Formats: sequence, C-alpha cells, structure tokens
Amino acid sequence: ILFSMREYTKAMEAAQEATDFDEDKKHTAEIESLMQKCAAALYTERSQETEEQALARAMKDPEVAQIMSDPIMQSILQQAQQDPASLADHMKSPMIAQKIRKLVAAGIIKTR
Repeated sequence: ILFSMREYTKAMEAAQEATDFDEDKKHTAEIESLMQKCAAALYTERSQETEEQALARAMKDPEVAQIMSDPIMQSILQQAQQDPASLADHMKSPMIAQKIRKLVAAGIIKTR
C-alpha cells in the first residue's frame, strides 16, 4: 500500500520490519523484490537532487534530525566516511542498524 501511495521510504522501512517477522524466510524473495522496487523508485525520484537538497529534505523528518544530532551516530558516520567497511561492524547492533537503515532510506547514506 505504501509503495502504491509513493511513500517509498516508509515502504522500505515496513519491508525491513517484515524481514524481522519472517523467521521461516518464507517471504524473503517477495520482501527483497519490494525493497528493490522501492530503492529504484527512490533513486529515480532523487536523481536530480544535490547533496544539499537531499540533506534539507531528509532533515524535515524528525526521526532523521534526531539521529543526525546524536553524538554517537555522528561519531559512527565520521568513522564510516574514513572507513566505509566499519559500518558492517556497527550493523551488528540492532539499534544502530535501524538508525543506519533510516539514514540510507532518507538518502543521507549512499549505497552502491
């Protein structure tokens, strides 16, 4: 429903949450497919944004603003700029992983 409403970020968050509940991995392919569709739609939607525009848009979300003002997250993001592979270690913490996924969905953290 969120995807059809063009709420791609919220749809990605819901799909990510669905993976937590899909303990038997019966819906993995369907969830991954939806996440890929959301990512493609977001990429298309944001392809013309500058980094400044992306940051301004993302900071309108109170949750993103809170994450970005957290000193621990600021430290993690600075470390990730110097060593992108360090994010993999931080993703082991469910709370940090959730915040990082939120920043990815908001376009603050770019993935390839």
